[in-house]
Amino acid sequence: MWSCKIPYQFQYPSISTGFGQVLLQITIYNKVDVKPEYLPHSVKHFPVFQGTDAINKTFRAEDHVTSVEHTALNRPIYVLDNLFREELLSELREHLYLSSHYYYDDSDDTGETDNVQWISGHRTHEFVKSEVWAVINQTLNQITGHEGWYPYDVSCNLNRAWDHTRIHKDCYDKDEYTFLLYLNPEFKPGDLGGTVFYEHEDLFNIVTSVQNRYGRVALFHCEIKHAGRPPHAYLTNARYSFAVKVARTKMDAVQREMQQSLWNDLDDEEKPEEISKLTSEMGSDPNLLEAKFVEFFREELDDRFSDLEVALQNAGDS
Repeated sequence: MWSCKIPYQFQYPSISTGFGQVLLQITIYNKVDVKPEYLPHSVKHFPVFQGTDAINKTFRAEDHVTSVEHTALNRPIYVLDNLFREELLSELREHLYLSSHYYYDDSDDTGETDNVQWISGHRTHEFVKSEVWAVINQTLNQITGHEGWYPYDVSCNLNRAWDHTRIHKDCYDKDEYTFLLYLNPEFKPGDLGGTVFYEHEDLFNIVTSVQNRYGRVALFHCEIKHAGRPPHAYLTNARYSFAVKVARTKMDAVQREMQQSLWNDLDDEEKPEEISKLTSEMGSDPNLLEAKFVEFFREELDDRFSDLEVALQNAGDS
């Protein structure tokens, strides 16, 4: 126990360790009316930010391409700069910094994983109404030459200097892309926090390394092996990267989101069967399937928050 005025830094575990540190840190205030910001009540919906005019604005994505690299299998990695207007970047960063709920992922995944342990997930059916998605969607359409892309995983990853990430893929045997946006305006060259991309079967061969620059985007095929890099050891602030994973069609995306959703009452083996059942009931309309999934998701969240509120009330009474 120490005064909060004393500077400190946690010592991180060995890079060969699969799990990060698990610590219970309690900050004690001298006021009883301080409201914790991590309660579910503080979690806000993904903001639209701007109206229809901003969302419908067109641009040339190729004007923002800084570099393009390809793996030996001809899978692309695009680097784009200044894709978002400054006001939008600031609003997005403020939302992800102050209004998002980050959860700790301590899952025991012995397979290929990014090992990112602090994640803030966002609802895709709300995200697609935003100007941020309008920019991403236009970029995907122009860069890939295909339309119909739809997000199935929207999240912000938080990495600290004492975290360690792993080399991984974002998907297997699928034609999908990941859109990665760097959100640290204070990072300078040498502060690390970028992303390294590797050849498929030759991890000694680096295809390219994307440096962390505020507002920079790495757009890449989901089957390219890569690893995010934590910030430099002398930094106490975290690395924030906003990741949007997209599928070729809305139906594919909705099914993918359902597959990796928080269905705690279903084993992984049961999920495909349940998704197939729902798809059969809803037909081929992805909007109906998405609406059914959103309904299920809300019911699950309501149950979780209700249980948490009861626990907090009981703790207060005691």
